[in-house]
Order: sequence, then C-alpha cells, then structure tokens
Amino acid sequence: MIEEQIYQQLVRIFGSKLISKDPELLDEYSTDLSLVEGKKPKYVIWLNKSKQIEKLIKLANSVGFSIIPVSSSSPIRYHGDTIPQKDNCIIVDLSRMNKILNIDRKNRVVMVEPGVVFSQLLPVLQKKGLRLVQPLHPRDGKSVLTAALERVPTTIPRYQWDSSDPLLCTEVVFGTGDLFRTGTAAGPGSIKEQKKSGQAQTNPMGPTQFSPFRIIQGAQGSLGIVTWATLKLELKPTIQKVIHFQSDNLQDLLKIQQKLLKYRLGDEMLILNNINFACLVKQKIEHIKELSNSLAEWNLIFVLAGRDTLADDKISYQEGDINQIIADLKLDHLEKISPISESEINYALSESTSYPWRNRLKGSFQDIFFITSYERIQEFINIVQNEMSEDLGIYIQAINQGTSYHCEFDLLYNPNNKIESSSIEEKFIKISLELMESGAFFNRPYGVWAKEVFKRQEDSIQKALRKVKKIFDPNNVLNPGVLCFDP
Repeated sequence: MIEEQIYQQLVRIFGSKLISKDPELLDEYSTDLSLVEGKKPKYVIWLNKSKQIEKLIKLANSVGFSIIPVSSSSPIRYHGDTIPQKDNCIIVDLSRMNKILNIDRKNRVVMVEPGVVFSQLLPVLQKKGLRLVQPLHPRDGKSVLTAALERVPTTIPRYQWDSSDPLLCTEVVFGTGDLFRTGTAAGPGSIKEQKKSGQAQTNPMGPTQFSPFRIIQGAQGSLGIVTWATLKLELKPTIQKVIHFQSDNLQDLLKIQQKLLKYRLGDEMLILNNINFACLVKQKIEHIKELSNSLAEWNLIFVLAGRDTLADDKISYQEGDINQIIADLKLDHLEKISPISESEINYALSESTSYPWRNRLKGSFQDIFFITSYERIQEFINIVQNEMSEDLGIYIQAINQGTSYHCEFDLLYNPNNKIESSSIEEKFIKISLELMESGAFFNRPYGVWAKEVFKRQEDSIQKALRKVKKIFDPNNVLNPGVLCFDP
C-alpha cells in the first residue's frame, strides 16, 4: 500500500511518462559488470531539470525511499556504485539531462549537464579547436561529468595541478533537497549575470573558506546530485608526434617518464603492458593477439604537440631534449620503431569508443586500481603477477604532475565460462586484499572494496565521514550502503 502511494505521488508530481516500473527494465538497473550483488529498484524515473531533482529528494525525505543517481547513457556499467544495495530504492536516470550549456574558448572551460557523454562532447570541442583532458579511450556512453566526479585518471599529467582536475565549479542538490553552487559559481549574482560580466566559473575553490566540491567528488552520489559542472579544456594541437618506446624492463621506461615529467615534455603520457596496448589500438581478437606477441612487455607512449605558427619548432626542440635525456640515461638501446601507426594511437588517445577496449580480448574484465608512489610500482606488479600471470592487462598512469601514479590491473576473462568467471572472482578478492595489506592506496573504494578499505582506517575517519553524511544527507536517502555509509 505504501509503495503504491509513493508511485501515485511520483506520477502526480512528474507525470507517468517519466516513470517506469517495467520488470525487465528494473532488472537492467539492478546489476552491472562488477561483483556487487544489487537489489531490484522499485521504479526508474527520468528527470532533466534541477527543480525536478529538488522535488524528488524532498519527497524521498518526507516519504522515506532512497535514490540512486545514474548518468551514463550506456547500459554498460562497472563498479557497483549505481545499483541499489538496499530495499525501497528508486533510480533517477539523468541521461536525458544532456545539454552542453556553454563552451568558453577564451577561458578554456565547458559547462555540461550530467547526461552529456564523451561521444557527444568530443566532436563539438574539436570543431572549436578545443579538447578535453580525458580518460584513456572512454566508452561513448560514459558521462563526462561523472568521470570527473569519480576522479578517473586523465592521460596528460602535466595539465593536472590538483587531484580534482579537470573538475571546476558545480551545481549540486544535496540530500536535504537544497540546491547549492560551488566555487565562483556560488556568486555574487546568478550564472546568467556572471556570464554577462565575463566570468566563466573557472575557480572551484569556495565559497569563502569552504570548498564543498571536495566532498562531492568521489562520494559516489551519496551526498548530492550534481546537475551541471564546469570542466577545464585545452587548445587542440596543430600537429602531434607520437613516440613509442618498448622494453622488457619497466624501470627503464619509468626513468624516462620521470625525466619527461620533470621538464614538462610531452602531453599524453602513459605506460601499458603488451596486452593492454594491443587491446587499446586493435578491435579483433586475432589482431590483438598478433600485436601483443610482437611487442615488448612494457610500452611507454607519449605525444609531443605543437600549436600555430611555431608548432614545428616546438616539436623539434622537444625531440632534441628527449634524445639528450635518453643519452644521459644510457638507454639508447630501447626499441623505438613502433608497429602501430600514429593515427591508431592518436585515435585511442583522443576519441571515445563504442566497444570498451578492456573487453576486446576476452569479453569482460575486473579491474583493480589504486594510487601509489613511483618507488613502489614494481613491488605491486610483482604481487599481482604472482597470482595471475596470463590474461592480465596493466596500465600505469602518472597523475598530478607525476607526483603519484594510478596503477591499474585488468583481470581479463570470458564471462560465458562459469569456471573462469568463478576463478576471476576469487583472484579479484585475494589480490585486492593483498594489495591493501601491502599499503596500496585505494582512493576510489567501490563495491566490495569499501568495507575492507575503511576497516583499515582509523575509527575517527569513519566518524568524520558519517558526520559529513549526516549534515548533507541526514535521512540517508542518497545511494545508501556505499563507502562507509552503511548503517
């Protein structure tokens, strides 16, 4: 009876066309490709205005149901943060909230709603001579805003000055139902008035000494629902040159990368093992296997970029500096001839994909990722390789100017093989725990990691986080059960 009353209230406020309780559709929202066991939501509701979100959250507080926000339009989701973990949940799907609200070339900033996806935004920016500092070959239907909120690592570390980049200002509806704007977007004046005076919502700090974007980012939708955000942009290069070094010794490539980062040489810069690199640039299984077998175990890819009239000169002097670095490190023996064309590599670094590249070899994967220092990368690789030596993709991404590193291990498997799927689940848990015990910093603790991560923290940290939750979502209506917010 209570459930029917909730439905009638939702229909009265939003209309029946925006709400669905179709069992097949609800099943789709109750699961993803992670190891998290979800529950079936009661309804799915599609909203496209911040006022609607305010009304929905206030209704949830008064009536007593929970809300799970979902933004990406693709049905492929991975980490268990968008599937209900409690009963009496409603999915609010923001994929129809998909306007690019503003592109400011002068200030290099874009304002997007949560439903704007990579396949929609990237071509628009390219036509304006701009580019987003983006994750590695994101899937077409991934929400651009969500990727920034999740702190998904981007491929150009020299442009990342803060762990929050490229996220700038946001508009958020907190779990209380109150709408709030962060950074310079908070005022004075409305957004329209700010734009009229030449402001572009580029500073995320504030208002006053309080920077609430820090607590929104990484909260997995448990404190508020972001209705738009501004993101940093960069100018699109006039010319680019891809450099690809191969080695069976990871330390050789890490040494080169450290020097390149120190002197701010190159834009995109990342290290992949042979399996992940082949998956990134090839589509068909036979081509992936052929390329993987022809590559050295480790591959450093970095891109030199030049703009406007002095573009060629910039490329030339950077090449000279790089050759000097290679000579100083006595690494002239490294393989420099790449079997992959520049266009293939550039495409993977600048475009989105309809076929997620980590799925291409085996059909599915479970990824283990964390943050670490330069000195400990090899130690963590050894831990993982002791447990899984085959069908293992590795991605090492320098972040924050190279001060730390995103380490990612992709456990590839065939989802249609029950034995293989069961084995991967066991290895995923075992490897994750070993890495935690060894000091790997899981800064994005999704799903099954959350309890283990917070179990290893001081009680005071959990208490502080729960106090924050109590302030911004006192009735626990937003994504209950994630992080350490499980009552």
